[in-house]
Order: sequence, then C-alpha cells, then structure tokens
Amino acid sequence: MQNFAKASLFDLIMLYLRQHNQALIPPEAGAIDPLRNAHVPVPVKQDLLKAIWRDGGAGPLLAIGQGIGDIAYDPVWRAALASATPAVLFDKWRRFEVFAHSQNRVAIRHVSKDHAVFQRYTVKGNAPGDPENLLICGLIIGLLETIGCRDLCCEMALESGKVLKVRDAGVFCEIKETDALVTTGWEIRWQGQAQSEHLSATSENPGQIDLPSIDDAKLRVLANEITNLLMKDVARQWTLAEVAYQTGYSKRTLQRKLQAANLSFSHLIRLVRIHEACHLIQTSDTPMTVIGFCAGFSDSAHFARDFRASMGLSPSDYRAVC
Repeated sequence: MQNFAKASLFDLIMLYLRQHNQALIPPEAGAIDPLRNAHVPVPVKQDLLKAIWRDGGAGPLLAIGQGIGDIAYDPVWRAALASATPAVLFDKWRRFEVFAHSQNRVAIRHVSKDHAVFQRYTVKGNAPGDPENLLICGLIIGLLETIGCRDLCCEMALESGKVLKVRDAGVFCEIKETDALVTTGWEIRWQGQAQSEHLSATSENPGQIDLPSIDDAKLRVLANEITNLLMKDVARQWTLAEVAYQTGYSKRTLQRKLQAANLSFSHLIRLVRIHEACHLIQTSDTPMTVIGFCAGFSDSAHFARDFRASMGLSPSDYRAVC
C-alpha cells in the first residue's frame, strides 16, 4: 500500500500531526483532500516523512497509524478494518500491493495465530528508507489493534543485534537509539482478539442482492444468509470451508444445498463481487483499481474480465453510462 502514495495516507499523517504535534508540520505541506485527489506525488509524502524523522525521531512516525480508525472515508482502509482476523488482514495487504503495483512491499510470515514477522523489500528501484518503514510498521500496528488484537507487542532489532520493544501494552516505548534501529524488519505478537466495531459491511448502502428465483423457502433463506455473510467483508477471499463453518454445515452438505437451489458457491461469490463493484462505480469516483480490490477480485485482469462477462460492459464504460 505504501508506494501507492494514496492521498488518504497523506491525510492520515497530517491528521496525526494536527492533533499531536503541529510543530512538525513543514510550512510547505499543503492541505490535500483525499476525496478530490486519490493520489499525491510520492516525493511530497517522502519529504514530509523525512521532516518528521529529522525533527521528531521514530516515535511520531510509529504513532501515525493510531489514527487509522478516525480517518476520512476511504474504501481501502474500510476494507482493511472490516477484517475478521489478522490472517484476513494480511491477505488483503498482500493483494492490494499487487493491485497497486507497489514497488516497496512487506513480506508477512504469519508464524502462529498470535505472532507474525514482517520484512520490508522492494521489487524495483531503491529500498524504502527508515521513515517509510517506521510509518508502515506503525500502520500495521494500528490496523491490528483497531480490528481487536489485544496486548500487542512489537519488537525491532538494533544494529548491535539487541532486540528493542517499540510498542508494549498499548504504549509506544521510548526509543533512544533511533539511528541504530534496523527498520527493515519487525515482529508483532498479540494476546487474542476482541470484536471490532469496524467489522461491518464494506459498503455504506450496498442494497439487497437480487438472487435467482428459488422455490424452496429454506434454501432461499440459506442463500440470503450466505450473501449477507459475504457482504460483511466483500474484499475478503472467502473459501467454501469458511462459509460452511459460519452457516453451521459441512462443506459437502452446503454444496448439496446450493446445488438443490441451482446455485454454486462460485456463483454467489461472483454475484456479490459484481454487486459491490457496481455500487462503488455508481456512488463514488473511486479509481477502478481500488474498486477491483474492494470488490474481492484477485487482480485487475480478473476484475475487468468478470465484470464485462456479467454486465456486458467494461467497468469504465459502465461508469460512463451510469
């Protein structure tokens, strides 16, 4: 997400500084409206982060992500905050990096249910610098805590090999050896997960999905239950096993019931994704790349192909006639 230079990320940085440390706002940092400008020039973001790093050290950069729950509406962050588990969040992060063609990325190794290791790398060009690495580390901390991860602890190494806690028990630790931090990697552990208030539908008013006619009332109820579940987090890569568990059936039983209704799991997934994509196209100026991600498609090519097959128009042509 980081190299995509989203205006909403810039807005998050400015929000933190206005609330906590206005002295660190450079005079040349003008206001950018993320609803009118989806992106900012990468150098603008980099210069601002360098100024914060120079004048405030690691602390403010790490703390910026704490405002992720208060940022103005952005479909990508809304989709991230709708993640039911860290594993779902990490999968979305990886997928959006591909959608956004990010040069600077994060390799995420989910060691166990409550433990993950992160490593920054680049697919092209120069490696990301310390300010950007710290921003991304803090953003991931903020996302995990906002989706309900409790008692989170984040550790980062020093050049000497010593491991330093940068966040523990809901507080960012004082970092005296800022220049010696190895910011390219960090580990995060947490103790369980509480229900998040952000775990809701990814759309403001997605509307009711029109299902094919189903004669059996019980099967019709089941189909509606499944689509309502999928709509709670359209950006998630749902599996049949996950939906079967949520609805109280085995995979095989759920497949049989859907077949009895002349439906399939893949059909319902596609129906929900196209519905969400149409809603976002009709009601916002969100870039098509972002819409494809938020609607749960694996990449832009799948989005364009499935949308045209379902609607008879490309996503851009559909927007033009809406």
